[in-house]
Amino acid sequence: MKCDKCGQIVPDGSAFCNHCGNAMSHDMVCPSCGQNIPMNSVFCPKCGKMVRNDMHEETQPADVPATTATATGATYNEIERERQQAPRDPWQETQHQHQHEQKPYYANSDDEEIDDDENLSSEPAHFNRNVVIGAAAVVIIIALLLLLRNCGSSGNDDRHSVTGSDSTLLVADANADPMAIFNAELSRNNFTGDGAVAAHAVKVPGNGTDRPEVIMGVTTKNDTESRSYFKIYKLTQNGQVWMPELQHTQYLNGRTINMDNSALIADIQNVPRAVKIGDKDYYYFAYVNNPVEGGSIGRVSLALWNVDEKKLTTLDYQGPIKSLEDGRQYVYGKPLQAINSPETRFLQQEAHNVKLIHFLTEEELKAEQEAKEKEEEAKRLADPDNVDERWNEENQENVEALKKGEEVTMKAANYDKPIFNMKEINKKIENEGYIVFAVKNGAVYGFNKNTRKYFSIFSPKGDSQPSDIGFADSKNNLMRMRTSEGRFSYNLSTGKTQRIPE
Repeated sequence: MKCDKCGQIVPDGSAFCNHCGNAMSHDMVCPSCGQNIPMNSVFCPKCGKMVRNDMHEETQPADVPATTATATGATYNEIERERQQAPRDPWQETQHQHQHEQKPYYANSDDEEIDDDENLSSEPAHFNRNVVIGAAAVVIIIALLLLLRNCGSSGNDDRHSVTGSDSTLLVADANADPMAIFNAELSRNNFTGDGAVAAHAVKVPGNGTDRPEVIMGVTTKNDTESRSYFKIYKLTQNGQVWMPELQHTQYLNGRTINMDNSALIADIQNVPRAVKIGDKDYYYFAYVNNPVEGGSIGRVSLALWNVDEKKLTTLDYQGPIKSLEDGRQYVYGKPLQAINSPETRFLQQEAHNVKLIHFLTEEELKAEQEAKEKEEEAKRLADPDNVDERWNEENQENVEALKKGEEVTMKAANYDKPIFNMKEINKKIENEGYIVFAVKNGAVYGFNKNTRKYFSIFSPKGDSQPSDIGFADSKNNLMRMRTSEGRFSYNLSTGKTQRIPE
């Protein structure tokens, strides 16, 4: 608007001129009807006559004759009617129709008609259109990225048993099942292509300093032809999703892995779970760990994963598989590793919650100890250096029976190498199948030519005078001998022995 005193342009709505201070009038008088009308009017709202030639000159169509457009006092309808009746060049008519169809006029805030070409040349309008185009491009790119990610996840559905789902729906619930989150994130992030199966997952509280709450989970895969393995993952929340990270892969050559609680005979409240030992957070779990080829020896492994230090500690219980009165089989296991750290002491205590491991009673421990001692003694006596001690232990009852006149069959252990020193030989006899030696300490030994084995015939308790030997019937392998215990006949083929009266 213009100041009617100084003629300077004043911002619309001003009460006073900002150049001369004159009080501004917001009305003007229509030159046709004399009525007061708004200052910025182009046409009189009372009579419809044009009151501002300058505005019309800026907005009139290019093909309207100037004499008509500037006719003072003519209404807009009269100008438009005159413009339509004016003769036109055929090419201009075609151009006019095209512009009329493709580029209509629009009214601005002052009811001015502005052509599209003028609007495009306007800086604010051009900026607004670029903003709209840019925003639309961003929306399209985001939609394409989401579509590609969904296609990648769905492409792995036939490679794993877990079911993919939108993890944002899971984390929205503070009590969401860690196993459900674990399965969903493995699928969403394409960690399921190796064919491993999710075994379990638990939430581990934050450490109060630099680590928030996380989810720890394990997947397993059994491969009877190569190596079985399990993988440990950590899931950290990032906004509305959990981001998985593979932290460790443990291979087991020639063994299978079973983390099912029913196989462990363990309560799911105890295995697996998050635990704290000292000031450190751990992920505790256990699994059955048996040889691929089976057999009578079983193993149960208990494991601790240090969440912050990424360290695995394992305690293995291995032993024979035996059946108890309830009909189930148990592993009579003992720890294979030393119990010398807070982690192994914890695992030793937790082993009692895994019922598959059978801990021996006092009676069973005593019987086991006796059996072990007997086994060690038999191993000691099997040494050729202890042949005399062994013969006396195994044949003591037979010697007593001989003294009473009974016929007995002596036990003669066989050895692959000589059981005496050749320098100690006092006498030697031989037939087609055997060689018999009498040594200086009173013992009598034999050698079977067919089997190439050495064996004992008689051994005195302690040192004694040398025994005397000879064949009674060489052809039938029957010999006689005089020993510190008396005179006896001995069949080399059968071992049958009988006392000979003096």
